[in-house]
Amino acid sequence: MRYVLLVVTMFLMMGCNAYAQNTAQKTAVKLARKYGVKKFKNVNSLAYTFNVQRDTNVTSRGWFWDVKNNTITMTTAKEKVTYKRDTIKSKEMKAVDARFINDQYWLLYPLHVVWDAGTTLTLKEDTLSPIGKKKTKMLTVQYNKVDGYSPGDAYDLFIDKNYQLLEWVYRSGGVAKPSLMTTWEHPIKAKGLTIPTVHVNETGKFRIFFTGVEVK
Repeated sequence: MRYVLLVVTMFLMMGCNAYAQNTAQKTAVKLARKYGVKKFKNVNSLAYTFNVQRDTNVTSRGWFWDVKNNTITMTTAKEKVTYKRDTIKSKEMKAVDARFINDQYWLLYPLHVVWDAGTTLTLKEDTLSPIGKKKTKMLTVQYNKVDGYSPGDAYDLFIDKNYQLLEWVYRSGGVAKPSLMTTWEHPIKAKGLTIPTVHVNETGKFRIFFTGVEVK
């Protein structure tokens, strides 16, 4: 009898886990669609400048992404580098590509929730966003410890009832304590995409913003 109860309990737990994963996946798909993931196939190129402001100090780097040919150009005050993402070999190019991925995540992360492999998704309803204290659902994206430039990272996305991303928390290596939390603000629309262009932390002293965004 105890064995039967144990088996039934295991099946119920499996069913609950499957339901939870399916619900989180559906939320991820709705979020990605809200920001235009289905329209990205029509994008030929994407240009933007990634700016980081700490107090009054601002650093910038420009990007041109030839989407169809998978070619990237990075422009800074000191250098200009062009490379193809599918032929990266040197440590120097991997370092540039890591910067590309970082900056592009800040621009297009709502699409990555369905693009990226090696993730586990979980969903928590009725959660207050950490900065604005608004009622949201929290979608957590946990990356595995093998793939990517920073394996094991986790992101908590705070999404409103209209599937708009209001804020996120980045947790380096998946630790419980937030490494960084910011807003997602000032969206622009271009070629079917919705692109938030401003991110501000809880103190207002750290800001990431995009200029010169051009989608073709």
